[in-house]
Amino acid sequence: MQVNFSERSMAEMRRLEPLEQVTILGELGDLRTEQFLDGADPRRFGRVHRGGKTLYRLRIGDLRFYFEFTAEGIFCHHILPRHSFEDFCFRCGLASPNDGAAELEGKFWYFLEEQGERHRDNGADNGGKL
Repeated sequence: MQVNFSERSMAEMRRLEPLEQVTILGELGDLRTEQFLDGADPRRFGRVHRGGKTLYRLRIGDLRFYFEFTAEGIFCHHILPRHSFEDFCFRCGLASPNDGAAELEGKFWYFLEEQGERHRDNGADNGGKL
């Protein structure tokens, strides 16, 4: 299967070691839509809806690949580091921290407040820190 990358995801690929790039291309090229149907391993595969499109997530090592299946093959929109703030924002539908708009997004502040309240409600004394 043919694999294409957005400019941004291609820039991320170029930062990787050549052997890692080959491994990733092999894994992406072997994907089939059937792997993402109900019952797929949620630790490895995921699905998000953005801009009227269904993007699939594949975990490979410490990276998260967000892509869609197209008539030509696979188009990778984003490559994000595992457990990164940017990955969190993308999965939650928040603005990307790279564009400086995440803090303007009401959901972002609501999430932080909600997490702080949960932490306090669980009896944790955090000394005023989240």
